[in-house]
Amino acid sequence: MRKLSVFSIPVLNYSALKLFTIRLFILISFILIPFMSGAQCFKGNTAVGPGEYLSYEVSYQVGPVWTNIALVTLSAVKEMQGTKEALHMKLNAKTYPTYDHLFKVRDSYESWVALQTWQPLKFQRYTLHDENTVLLTQYFYPAQSMFYYNYKLNNEPVDKGQGKIGQCMSDMVASLYYPRTLEIENLRPGTPIPISVLYNNEPTALKLVAQGKGIIETRDGKRYHCSKFVVKMNSTVSMFKENSDMIVWFTADKNKVPVYVEAQLKVGTVKIYLKETKGLLNPLTAWLNKP
Repeated sequence: MRKLSVFSIPVLNYSALKLFTIRLFILISFILIPFMSGAQCFKGNTAVGPGEYLSYEVSYQVGPVWTNIALVTLSAVKEMQGTKEALHMKLNAKTYPTYDHLFKVRDSYESWVALQTWQPLKFQRYTLHDENTVLLTQYFYPAQSMFYYNYKLNNEPVDKGQGKIGQCMSDMVASLYYPRTLEIENLRPGTPIPISVLYNNEPTALKLVAQGKGIIETRDGKRYHCSKFVVKMNSTVSMFKENSDMIVWFTADKNKVPVYVEAQLKVGTVKIYLKETKGLLNPLTAWLNKP
């Protein structure tokens, strides 16, 4: 599929485009395998390692028009968080400059988890949507099943609070990575995985269902052997079309990298394509036409 030129932009529904960009990370956080099973706890990690970098191109459709609107990157590094060795995971999302005059998005989300146990340590969110900025920091104490947070919107006073975290629950960024540590590549079609993620200080429950395997071709012509999953949406995630399912494909190998996502919103459709991978922990054997 060819990329639309800037001359195609006026065909877009700007109201729909703004609705999409304002919720860009909300969507991403529910898409790129963004969930943590409430029934399974960490048993070890052979899929995600320090030095990994993934990038994704986000395309949006209103009517017959498709356009590439944003870039999302995920990266992981090893560092110390206090006295603990941690995996520091980052997600950055930004609209392309062409669309900044319509609605500028610069989102940064960071998560620190204990490297050996995957217990959450800290989460930080900084987002810029037009002129509105949000800073949210969460500090986790798994032994006490508690977390504490600081929240600040623009120049308003800082809101401080605390809440409970359930067993095996994680923040939004860590939960993007966590399912890749699970044995999900050989699940029978129809097998459900209950889902729980701490989203903006609130637990959110969904369900991930295995759908078998298939071949996915990305926009640059790369073909991957993938595992298919469907995410059963509910009323909590308000931007999605009612009773719609979100489809997620990720590599059927030891890396379990998300490759392609498709979801129907209340206005328009979104597709997310894997663009680039670097520093994977294992060989990308699911890449079928690798030169």
